[in-house]
Amino acid sequence: MRGIDTPDSNPIPPTHEEFRWIHGPGKEERFADFIALTRDVTAGIRSSLQIIYSSDLVREINLDGDADDLAPPAVGKTDADNLMRFSIAAASLLQHVSQEHIDRLNKFWDE
Repeated sequence: MRGIDTPDSNPIPPTHEEFRWIHGPGKEERFADFIALTRDVTAGIRSSLQIIYSSDLVREINLDGDADDLAPPAVGKTDADNLMRFSIAAASLLQHVSQEHIDRLNKFWDE
């Protein structure tokens, strides 16, 4: 259909800008990407573990409570297990990426 597609010769610039935790000249530092990755991954791990802990605590409280005082947990057992597996995988990712950095640094200093 004519008139719908924007021609490649005259593209409309996007309004979206890439998000970065580190601004200014610091974003070009050697480990800036790893630091930002670590911040994001650990935030996900922390949130997941908080949700799991909160849900387990509510389940424990419900065991001792009256039927009228029961509260629903934030997530069910299956979702809690999925969040735990996510946390383990995310921690493994950080371990792998940090090991790559360690290996590169050791190789650099061994040469």
